Amino acid sequence: MNTKLNKILLLLFVATASLFTACKDDDDDTPTPPGPTVLPKLFIEMDHLAGATKFYLDSTYTTANGDQFTASVFKYYVSNIRLVKTDNSVVTIPDTYFLVNAEEESSLTLSMDSLPLGLYKSIKFMIGVDSARNVSGSQTGALDPVNGMFWTWNSGYIFLKLEGTSPAISSSNFTYHIGGFQGAIVNYKEVELDFEGDILTLNYNKAPELHFVVDVLEIFENPTTINMATFPAIVMSPNANAATLATNYSDMIKYDHMHEE
Repeated sequence: MNTKLNKILLLLFVATASLFTACKDDDDDTPTPPGPTVLPKLFIEMDHLAGATKFYLDSTYTTANGDQFTASVFKYYVSNIRLVKTDNSVVTIPDTYFLVNAEEESSLTLSMDSLPLGLYKSIKFMIGVDSARNVSGSQTGALDPVNGMFWTWNSGYIFLKLEGTSPAISSSNFTYHIGGFQGAIVNYKEVELDFEGDILTLNYNKAPELHFVVDVLEIFENPTTINMATFPAIVMSPNANAATLATNYSDMIKYDHMHEE
């Protein structure tokens, strides 16, 4: 009798286990609900260099002319960002005004979100601030005068600011505040960087990163090599000297690589 009961109990256990396993298998076959769909983000990392050397404030570097200098301030605007698709159509990213400040680590990463999907081969942007914003008075965010990049006396923005010291200068100090537009002199500079065969893919739930290098030494060279002993130590208006420096810095930013996530 006990043997018979044991067999019945064993059969019940096997049947129950089989039913549980079948239910579990059914649960495993249930598809996982899709997560939220988020439009792509994009990050641009600005890596400051002096030639092939990492650039830091309060460190000393040598220009193409052989002049040593030590920067205490280095700031510039990157604005009006546009992405160029593989079919050559251009997508404008609205309200893109970034102030990059070598003194603030967080400002070295430019971030954008809710971007249009697509495949992109290059990027366009401006070093400086466009004429429309220049004549619109003081503004907010990156364009807030509190950032020290607005000429209240000239009602316009400083596009790039470089200050420091150099033994090549009799007064030791130099102050380059480049901005404005006046007649034929336009000191904001349009830049287009090709991704050199890389394709930037913007898709849902993605946040790729572009890595740019910014060579501070370009301000002192190409196409004009600056002799700091003879070049004005103070440049603070949109004149010919400012135009020389602006033309030099127009190619200081270059594409290096990208990370896709």
